[in-house]
Amino acid sequence: MSLEATILAVLLTGTLGLFVLLPLLEREETPSSGIEGRALPARQRQALETLYAEKGRVLRAIRDLDFDYDMDKLTDTAYAAQRIHLIRLAVAILMRIDELEAEASSQQARVEAAVAATRKARQAKAKRAG
Repeated sequence: MSLEATILAVLLTGTLGLFVLLPLLEREETPSSGIEGRALPARQRQALETLYAEKGRVLRAIRDLDFDYDMDKLTDTAYAAQRIHLIRLAVAILMRIDELEAEASSQQARVEAAVAATRKARQAKAKRAG
């Protein structure tokens, strides 16, 4: 085999290997939680981050379950029972996320109202003094 053919074979093998391994090397994208830019108390932020991580885990479990079922690894009865359980779990997680986000929005609105009232009082005091 000539040198050029050897180099070409090595390059093709490397390219093919990279193509096959690239999906395994990439980090799995986590769904956006929507809490990145929000000022939340540490406890609420941690609770929401945990819930979003759990939501992702449950969604991956549903995807894996569907894949296993499509590959005929599960009976219809086992698949249905597990899928119902996972969907109920996902719904419960989403409901709790909604509750915490509504609570956080309510707290943020109260803080903004208090800041606005304080500014208004200071402006009124400055007008009377000035």
